[in-house]
Amino acid sequence: MSIVEIDNVSFAYEREIVLENISLKVSKGDFLAVLGPNGGGKTTLLKLILGLIKPDKGDIKVFGEKPGKHSKKIGYVPQYSYINKNFPLSVMESVLMGLTKKKTV
Repeated sequence: MSIVEIDNVSFAYEREIVLENISLKVSKGDFLAVLGPNGGGKTTLLKLILGLIKPDKGDIKVFGEKPGKHSKKIGYVPQYSYINKNFPLSVMESVLMGLTKKKTV
């Protein structure tokens, strides 16, 4: 079973092409590392897989469906986040908010 299938995907921010004709297949049990220089398109690729942005060209399937349909099965921690540090929430409380079933620690 394929977890992620990417077929000839291209993406550009305005006129700057970031990814061009990318194809990739990740199956259950595979290990994958995404490596490259700053500005090489790694984060853009992850955002496409998560369905946070849409490709300009090509097709992406996650668990056999369009990206975003199975977002509860994929964890993602962005490199940068804009958080009000004065907001009274602990890391544990933040993590617990992501649980789908009521559970106490």
